[in-house]
Amino acid sequence: MNDKQKAAAAKKARKEARRAIARANLAESASAARDLGLPPSAVEVAASKSNANRPLPAPPPQIDSNHGTTICLFYQYKEPSWTKKEHRAALNKVHELARQFSVTGRGRCAPEGLNCTLTASPNDLRAFCYGLRAWDPALFDGTDFKLEDGVANGRRFRTFTLRKVDELVGYALDGVKAPSLHRHSGTHLEATDYHRAMGQRDTVIIDVRNAYESDIGRFRPPEGGATLLDPKMRTSQDFPKWLNAAETKSQLKDKTVMMYCTGGIRCERATALLNQITDAEPDFETKGVVMVRGGIERYLKTFPEGGYWTGRNYLFDKRMEQAPARKSAEALEKDVDSACCLCQAKYAQYRGQHKCAARLPSGMICAVPVIVCDAPECQAAAKDEPNGLQCPLCVEGYQTPETAPDLVGQKRKLGLIAKGGIDAVTGQKVDAKGCEGRQQSQRLFVGKLPLTVTASKLRRSFEGRDCKLQSVHWIVDRDNGAFYGSAFCQMASVQDAKRAVALTPLPLSGEFDRRGRSGRGRKKRQRTIRVAFAPLRDGEDWPVQLEESGEIEYPPMGS
Repeated sequence: MNDKQKAAAAKKARKEARRAIARANLAESASAARDLGLPPSAVEVAASKSNANRPLPAPPPQIDSNHGTTICLFYQYKEPSWTKKEHRAALNKVHELARQFSVTGRGRCAPEGLNCTLTASPNDLRAFCYGLRAWDPALFDGTDFKLEDGVANGRRFRTFTLRKVDELVGYALDGVKAPSLHRHSGTHLEATDYHRAMGQRDTVIIDVRNAYESDIGRFRPPEGGATLLDPKMRTSQDFPKWLNAAETKSQLKDKTVMMYCTGGIRCERATALLNQITDAEPDFETKGVVMVRGGIERYLKTFPEGGYWTGRNYLFDKRMEQAPARKSAEALEKDVDSACCLCQAKYAQYRGQHKCAARLPSGMICAVPVIVCDAPECQAAAKDEPNGLQCPLCVEGYQTPETAPDLVGQKRKLGLIAKGGIDAVTGQKVDAKGCEGRQQSQRLFVGKLPLTVTASKLRRSFEGRDCKLQSVHWIVDRDNGAFYGSAFCQMASVQDAKRAVALTPLPLSGEFDRRGRSGRGRKKRQRTIRVAFAPLRDGEDWPVQLEESGEIEYPPMGS
């Protein structure tokens, strides 16, 4: 059989497989609707099915010229992580496929995997997905490519951007801190099973999205069923601290824990994090941790009338938000309980990129997106006085719990970091970033600082990540007393120093990298700093007495 015949046979096999799947889904939809006490039209089981390890759905037979765009959301974790060489190869391959099939959109590629939101024509986008499967079948055959056809052409991305990052989701759980998905990932439930589970007692359901996303839409479990918990996150980095709080643990103990997010990627790490913590702490147990397969996005397609969902699903693409397809505009309007941050009128759309201007206890600006309604007076006020905008969390005065779990210590305890320091998740030595294998100390070395740095900026950078800084001591040239970009930072404790090293690189408050092109619509890239333990040398006099040198706000420029 030649290549042409093989391709024809594969195409025929996919077509027959799709027909069999369609027949099975039709029967399952009717059965699920009966079990849930819903009319047959209220459940579409086919929409809940993962595309992992199966042919992708066929393109629509007829395409409206004005709605000829297909959008695809997918993520794929890699464990053990890609090596540096493999990471570069993945970046190059995705770029190559995007060019080959005229795919636009944006993505993040980290050593731990790939996460993308893409647009193209129906056939080209499917060809891109099959291209990834052909490149690495062992990895991408198991990827759930979530496809939506018939999207308006105006919602297609103009360009393709793929960012090289350390972490797919900003939990600050990259590298050695990442929990193992192979060992601790939560159980995936189909949308119909997840819907049923929300009616159970002794169950809690956690929205692992940011608070501003939850404000415009969330699950509302039935009376007598699961209890909804809101972590009140400004950013995803707040989640490990919230999960580690004693109050949170008391709410989760001996309960079935359900989690949900937009498309599922945040739940992968979040469920694994909780399972690692309970595995490491014998006194803290749950009855199981589950997540909805495909996230809210797939649940709403399975329950087109909304099910237990209320409001809109916040999206990070040009669609902006997702609503149940068969829910009327009037019913959606009744769901709204979010409000304009200025006039407090009911409103549920984020437009204009307005941000909260309140200052947090760490000294950093909150910067959470806020809702400003379309009333002319509110739009004018938001434009003229942006420093007066505040998000609901800042109005409430809510502060994130302070203590993050000792994730590296937990992994050592559980054998995920073996003797010799090999981490099961990254496949590398724990001390690759200087986090382990070096004498720990309360003093840290910070290098490559800009000349515009100040002690206050360093303090806000550390304390904004729950690392208490005691004092800053600028390192200067012995001959001329000039500062060349280095400092010693005395932390409040060794634990604070360990947290800072584990979280490196840290964003430097108020400093942005000016390298690269800049222009209208381009975001500035915040400058980061790397820190390392700086144990005392034999005979070194430390700490420097404050009455001798003090903490100087600005680094000395020398004589």
